[in-house]
Amino acid sequence: MLFIDRAWLVRRGVVVATLCLALFTISFLRSPAFQPTAATAWQADRPLTRADSPDDRVALTFDVTWQKQELAKILDILDQAGVKATFFVGGTFLQLYPDMVKEIARRGHEVGTLGQQIRDLSGMPENEIVSNLLGSQSALAKILGGPVRYFRPPSGKAPPEVLRAAHQARLVTVTYALDGQDHLGLTADQIVRRVVRKAQRGDIIRLTASDFVTETAEALPRILEGLQRRGFKLVRISDLVPADDG
Repeated sequence: MLFIDRAWLVRRGVVVATLCLALFTISFLRSPAFQPTAATAWQADRPLTRADSPDDRVALTFDVTWQKQELAKILDILDQAGVKATFFVGGTFLQLYPDMVKEIARRGHEVGTLGQQIRDLSGMPENEIVSNLLGSQSALAKILGGPVRYFRPPSGKAPPEVLRAAHQARLVTVTYALDGQDHLGLTADQIVRRVVRKAQRGDIIRLTASDFVTETAEALPRILEGLQRRGFKLVRISDLVPADDG
């Protein structure tokens, strides 16, 4: 009769179970679902406004909230210049013009969210902010067919409750180092001077691509030319801040 050491079997079982758990953990950590994104790489207690760029890069970003004529002009200008940018889209715009959002992505630009409603989120209960962001993130991901990384508070304000909510939704909160202030009624000349003169290496620059601002499209060719003349490379946020930056 074969004698079996029960203690040996137990030890062997523990070893096998430990190895299986280790292999499962390694497989999970290497899976696309768990790969670190900018949302996990950046701290939850600060918005992203600029980056320590290894070269003279600046990120062009546009807020998209209302109508699409000015957006179409801006997309054509960027195409002609061979420049890619990041566009933050409001929930209402997404509902009204899903094909236009797809067109932004089709042209090689990056799309982030402004949330479901264009409103100041400061002071809202954190769970409501999370729900807002998860809803807008999900709707946008369905349209784009892929994940959404970036969120910009419509007001440009990122208090602690907004930062925490965005982190829970696995979104990077993005504000800006340089506001073009085109939404404040500046002329095209004023917008050009402000952006071209004030830009610094690593800046995230905010502009507007909505029909209530008609000067941006007029100013944009000169902004692109002026920034490039200063030696800047114009990129999307993900090209400015790689996903594995910490």
